[in-house]
Amino acid sequence: MGGTAALNWLHSLHAPDRPPEPLTWPSMLHSCALVRESTARVANRQGCKVTIDDAAINRVVSRMSNDVVASLLGPRQFDVENVHFNDPEDPELTARYILCVDAINFCFWPDHEAIRDATAQRDKWAKYPVTAQYLVKNDGFDNDGDFKVPVRTETEEGPNALLFQGLEYEHIALGLKKALEADRGALDAKRLTGIDGPALRKMLGWPRPLPLEDERARLLREVGQGLLNHFGGSCARLINAANGRAHILVDLVVRIFGGFRDVTVDPRDGSQVFLYKRAQIFVGDLWGRFNGRGLGHFDDTVKELTMFADYRVPVVLRNMGILIYEPNLARKVDQHNFSTADIVQAGSAEEVDIRACTVQAVERMRAALEARIEHEPELNPTVPGEADDKFVTSVALDWFLWKEGERQRDDTSAGKHHRTLTVFY
Repeated sequence: MGGTAALNWLHSLHAPDRPPEPLTWPSMLHSCALVRESTARVANRQGCKVTIDDAAINRVVSRMSNDVVASLLGPRQFDVENVHFNDPEDPELTARYILCVDAINFCFWPDHEAIRDATAQRDKWAKYPVTAQYLVKNDGFDNDGDFKVPVRTETEEGPNALLFQGLEYEHIALGLKKALEADRGALDAKRLTGIDGPALRKMLGWPRPLPLEDERARLLREVGQGLLNHFGGSCARLINAANGRAHILVDLVVRIFGGFRDVTVDPRDGSQVFLYKRAQIFVGDLWGRFNGRGLGHFDDTVKELTMFADYRVPVVLRNMGILIYEPNLARKVDQHNFSTADIVQAGSAEEVDIRACTVQAVERMRAALEARIEHEPELNPTVPGEADDKFVTSVALDWFLWKEGERQRDDTSAGKHHRTLTVFY
């Protein structure tokens, strides 16, 4: 309802010369629609620090192979690396695992700085091979659980190997998977309500404090308490409450679990900007994990989801020429050397613009791909109206772009990601 219509509606309630009209409230946008509306407003504003190149979008989409297009038409290849827990006989536990993973799926980059210290210690002791070999054989731990001398083993296995790896998403996913394989009650809602930082670290098998460790543990406690308070501890009941509508499930998640409320304020005009990255990725992961069936059955409402604005996808879009940063922002992102001056502050205009324009760039990519399929129907041979009718989603585009980012991660020429200390991505 627009401003004039809203005023007319309010006036009609008090007009003495008119019969009373039914008391109805202006319609409210659901969470995913709020993401689209608010990010479009940011991307289209004068002075936005990020530009979306539509010509580059059309160029990229026109060059997509038939196989790539086919991969974007459904919930495919969700877990090709097999790092996620999945028990087809226990969809409840599988779904609860996904919710827990997505509750703590954020901010991995600070952990990489710890590697430099570990590497320095390793190099210091490298001239003592006998000592190093002894410590490797005996795990090299002291009474406090810290490494006495971090050394690299030839096979890169075990805790010493982890010491020289930065925390990544797959470590979170695989760590919780192994915890469930060892103890299927590890993620029970009641037990989650009592978890703390060190316990989470132990569950994941990580050799040092996690980035934002206490906050990650708090968010898992929040998940456990929310499931207990509203759904008897069951994640399946949460999902079923949405009646198979993807956007309604996002609404439920952001209302029940405060840690999923990924909303910021544009510092230039005070307007709210909605991103809901982790809430949406939870629904997208369900769709992918269950292949659009069972607890992942959302029909075409999955098209309501936007992409999941994070660190990795903006890098890929920049490399494709789709996102263009203004010079000062580009320097801050590209030349960072782990100093606080290079951090893009959470809630800053720079961060808001990066995330909003990433969402809108993928929305425009989806529109361009839909237009291409309309002119090249052979790209989507499914007969409209069939039960397995396929369609383009921002979720599948996000997975495609994120996978490209993972492939480019170790390529020094691929560009750097922006660094923001946040619990939202």
